[in-house]
Amino acid sequence: MDFSQSELIRVKRAHHELDMYCRKRKYKGYDPYDILLSPFPFKKLGKWPPIIAIQLFKRNPINLRQLFAVPKQWNPKALGLFLKSYSLMPASPENEEKCKWLFEKIMELQTPNYPGMSWGYPFPWASPEKYLPEWSPTSVVSGFIAQGLDAYYRRYGDKRALEAIEKICLFFSDALHHTVEDDFYAISYSTVKPDFCYNASLLAAQTYALCYAHNKQASYADIAKQALETVISRQKSDGSWNYSENLETGKQRVQIDFHQGFVLDSIMSIAQSLRYFPDSVEKALQHGMEFYRDEQFSSKGRALWRLPGNYPSDIHHQAQGIITATKYFSHSGSRRAEDLAKSVLFYTLENFRDSKGYFYYRKHKNVTDRTSYMRWGNAWMHLAMSEILNAKHLQGKPEFQQKIPIR
Repeated sequence: MDFSQSELIRVKRAHHELDMYCRKRKYKGYDPYDILLSPFPFKKLGKWPPIIAIQLFKRNPINLRQLFAVPKQWNPKALGLFLKSYSLMPASPENEEKCKWLFEKIMELQTPNYPGMSWGYPFPWASPEKYLPEWSPTSVVSGFIAQGLDAYYRRYGDKRALEAIEKICLFFSDALHHTVEDDFYAISYSTVKPDFCYNASLLAAQTYALCYAHNKQASYADIAKQALETVISRQKSDGSWNYSENLETGKQRVQIDFHQGFVLDSIMSIAQSLRYFPDSVEKALQHGMEFYRDEQFSSKGRALWRLPGNYPSDIHHQAQGIITATKYFSHSGSRRAEDLAKSVLFYTLENFRDSKGYFYYRKHKNVTDRTSYMRWGNAWMHLAMSEILNAKHLQGKPEFQQKIPIR
């Protein structure tokens, strides 16, 4: 990843100022989906009011959470993203202290009364399909925490992190639903019921693969490989994946957005952890990345909303574009992936960054939602900048090592 000196200074300054912003708030903040933490009794009004409330508050560019007494909280998933971000940065006593603090806080916030270790969101979540109380453990939250733990263990060797990853796999094996039929393998999003959300199943598979890379437990490699091949088989002819599939009818939920990046990231991680690179995997990655690059971003680096939509542009999708393109460049050496990572990064710095250091939530065609969300925007951008700044091909370059002036 080639940066000019001025570009590198700009990115490192943005990363530093975001870090200062998040640390000042001790990583606590609001979330797009947290309105049901309000004392207002949405749930008592029936099935639909909580669902509608979440959508209204998620989409409203005026942040009314303080008016509705929604508390700022620690989100375990956000803490896992920060843990991974600091673990990707050069080793130092300061970064290690940050990692240790985050590790301890993550351990405090685990969901009790389930096998192994698991985490969920600190707010209730309602959809037409299900209602999840706060802290309900999921493969997604636990899977992203596992990635942070893996990076922390690799950087600083804290064996407690490796033990925690193994316990997450125990939760996945004993509490989640595994749907297995011939050449089909799906791992559920939550403990509530069997389902097949592509990125959620892959995040669980990725955790098994990460654990296998350390303990060489063959059954974990088998699960990861089968779940990987199942999701690859759902790739469409244009290279994209939909969001999920009804296990009874086989009907897919059509939703193409930043989850395409999640799927690509998990495929790369599983393949690397298992040292598993058959043609089917490489072709799926290449085809999926071509779609992601050509169809989901403008030439200037603006992420398009759920296809075939255009607006709003969303900070989560911006951050994911940086992460996925950087990872694919490291995986394949693709210069077009490098160009995508840089264009998305600098578009985001130019259009989403506030002078206080945080990142805006969304940009509509004529309106900007300037809400600061700790998980959805700030944690993801913290990680995105760590990914691109600390990619292996930058290490050792004189301009990378240079101290930057902090205003």
